[in-house]
Amino acid sequence: MLRSEVNFCMLTQLLDRSIHLKPFGLKRIFPKMEGRSFSEHRDKYDTTTLFYDVFRSHDCQHIILIGPKPIGYEKELSAAKFFLEGKKLKVKQRKLKRVHEIWIKVPVDKEITSLVMEMNNVQVELKVAQETSSRFKGKRVLSTLCVDTPIPWILDWIKFHVVNHGANAVVLFENSIDLEHAQNIHRAIEDADLDIEHEIVHAPFKYGPPYPHEIKFLQRSILQLVRWKYVQTSEALLFCDIDELIICDDRQSIFDHVKKSFLGYYMLRGTWIEPATQLAPEKLASIENRRHFMFQYTSNPPSKTNPKWVAVPSRIPRGMQFKAHGIRPEPKHQALFHPFFSRLRPFLKAGRMCHFWSINTSWAKDRQKIEAVDPKKHALHKDLNAACMAAFSDPRETD
Repeated sequence: MLRSEVNFCMLTQLLDRSIHLKPFGLKRIFPKMEGRSFSEHRDKYDTTTLFYDVFRSHDCQHIILIGPKPIGYEKELSAAKFFLEGKKLKVKQRKLKRVHEIWIKVPVDKEITSLVMEMNNVQVELKVAQETSSRFKGKRVLSTLCVDTPIPWILDWIKFHVVNHGANAVVLFENSIDLEHAQNIHRAIEDADLDIEHEIVHAPFKYGPPYPHEIKFLQRSILQLVRWKYVQTSEALLFCDIDELIICDDRQSIFDHVKKSFLGYYMLRGTWIEPATQLAPEKLASIENRRHFMFQYTSNPPSKTNPKWVAVPSRIPRGMQFKAHGIRPEPKHQALFHPFFSRLRPFLKAGRMCHFWSINTSWAKDRQKIEAVDPKKHALHKDLNAACMAAFSDPRETD
């Protein structure tokens, strides 16, 4: 059977290729921020990671390194050298918002499993992941970064987008400290018979505090990592959180819509789905008992939340950075070369991101409380209701 006719399932660990600052005698310092101190954020601020991953580009022309913003070792990193079999390689460094990328030019037809990095008068061998994007060529890819999320939520999130949008691949980054939860997610997707290509990536790095955003590096880096490592040859990428479901009021797939987009991506306006249910709220006091389809009501009128996006990665210029709530020029001077991307915000009229208040572990703020539906202040989201009916055989019941 041809590879393209088979769905492959993988569990990988970023720690296998991550690069740390300690071998180079360096560390990331805490930036000067009024009203903030390192001691306040010691447990969440990443002082040790140099690069999260080292991998071959989709066209095999580069080896790409992606990591957090350098703070305190900028000069050392800018002077870093890279060698393959003793030969110095041509390097381009890209300073993005909270992310640092290094693109190393390499021979296309040469198999490369490692190279040498020299920084601060120290040489370290780097393991290189082989080209991965061919697995996702032509796929409609879902991706997210989550931590210790209940597995039924993950399965429902996948199934919803498979049924309503034809998603057929998932790249999920699991941020839990231990590998076990990532293993459990991997097994659950295999057992769910979703017929979907997937890779679960264990990424046990410090995420950063909820605030300030300036010292949160992981999510921004993961967005660029999934872009360049996994989905450059995909049909399209939809990156959204587990507590977010995408709907189209014309019942078309979001992936069909984005094919027709002028810039290669669409923004999706966000609507809060309120913590209101027709079920007895006391039965859902434990988050383990909650499911997306139990919550289908907005406030009246609906409350807005931050937008998300869907994109055709191959159509997005390299000078754009994938961010959680948009695709923008980085560094800022890239706006001069890509005026349409800097001036336009292409929202899809038919598309909507439904953000579920109650499908959350309250990692950033308390989202535990739920209430009974009140017709005076709540309204059924009819398009969400129809999409849930399509995805779940009987959305009135849970497994």
